[in-house]
Amino acid sequence: MRLVNYWYLEESFNMMKRIGMREMMNLCELLVMKSYRKGQYIKTEDQPDDTIFFIKKGQVKIGGFDAEGNETLRYILGKGHIFGESRLMGDSQPEYFAKTQSETQICYISADMMENLMEQYPKLNNSVTKVSWKKVSKLERRLNGLLYKDAKTRIIDFLKDHLREYGIEQGDGSFSSKTVFSHSDIAKLTSTSRQTVNNVISNYRKEGLLFYDRSEFGMRL
Repeated sequence: MRLVNYWYLEESFNMMKRIGMREMMNLCELLVMKSYRKGQYIKTEDQPDDTIFFIKKGQVKIGGFDAEGNETLRYILGKGHIFGESRLMGDSQPEYFAKTQSETQICYISADMMENLMEQYPKLNNSVTKVSWKKVSKLERRLNGLLYKDAKTRIIDFLKDHLREYGIEQGDGSFSSKTVFSHSDIAKLTSTSRQTVNNVISNYRKEGLLFYDRSEFGMRL
């Protein structure tokens, strides 16, 4: 299992390519792997915030809670991403949920074990810090979008950003990806309405600028 985890981390995570084999093998020694069906909660509100998760396969919806305790959507993460690392950045009680969008495989490790490894290996510490700040930057861009961009631009920018990160180049300048979010998800992530998302996607499809169905979507970037 240790060698399997090593191969998986090396292939799936760019952050792991910046650390040495010794650091990675020690991390693999402590990782546990688990599979989830579509629609399962990985991280729930009443689960202790002491686990760091690595996504090997699939997509995971990450959400938080508003002042009334209602769920709000923050990210949709895919293969090669981690979550739960905010505990390592000094957030002692991060409240969030994680729900699978498809069949998903996860490797996980306790936060205490991860902290010990990060103290021993500065390169691992730096890599995790960069991943965490990348998420912060993404949230900042979304906030700037709310301030300076109209609804249509926010929706199209969201689709393009997803394709840049997860899409497969088709050879004609376009990229395609599996459709892992609903129109309601897009509306929540872009602070628009579901009807607005429907209208924007419908108009772009009619103009031949976007291919979109329940299983796949794509466009030129």
